[in-house]
Amino acid sequence: MNMHQPVDIEKANLSYYCRGCKQKVRGIPLTIPQYHISEFSDNPWLICRCPNRLCKLSFVVYDKINDRVQEVYPFSTFEPDNYHEAIPEKIRVDIAEGERCFHASAYKGSVTMNRRAIQRVILDKIETKSVTKMKLWEQINELYKSGFITKHLADTAHEIRHFGNFGAHPQDDLLDETTEEDAGLVDNLTWEIIKTIYVIPFNTKKLNDRRKQKKGTNKSN
Repeated sequence: MNMHQPVDIEKANLSYYCRGCKQKVRGIPLTIPQYHISEFSDNPWLICRCPNRLCKLSFVVYDKINDRVQEVYPFSTFEPDNYHEAIPEKIRVDIAEGERCFHASAYKGSVTMNRRAIQRVILDKIETKSVTKMKLWEQINELYKSGFITKHLADTAHEIRHFGNFGAHPQDDLLDETTEEDAGLVDNLTWEIIKTIYVIPFNTKKLNDRRKQKKGTNKSN
């Protein structure tokens, strides 16, 4: 993308972690891009809102060259407590460290931590002693067989496993050259698995509880 050239913000990757709902969201732009042009950059800034209208607005700086959110204000520190309460603490620790690696351009570290997070999910959900002795590819298959993920998400987990291996171990070919795009895809897919297993069931139960409460209130009236 050429410098000093406007960007179609509607097609831009405005994904960031919302400090309100503590989830990765695609920010909805509320303003047109504003450009502070210098000899080094013309990255636009804009105000975005989370798809959850109850969350506060965010001030976003968009990186045109790499098609990602460069900065979000108020600043997210990627600490474990920033992530959804439904996610177990040890998994939040891993995905937070993975995000810190990604934003520090440490892409091998990022994919490795996401691989670690997936393995923690498996060990959290499958509590049999035998699973701890399995290799990760076997553990992923066991997670699928146990009904926690679909075949599609199992395939996704295997891809995260492969890239995590590339990040953690030297390779004899070019596969160990983990790029920003690789790490970004792994990060997003890891979040999709974690959201499916923890966040969606949590929010579904919350909605179900509210419906039952309203139904009970209506009966009493």
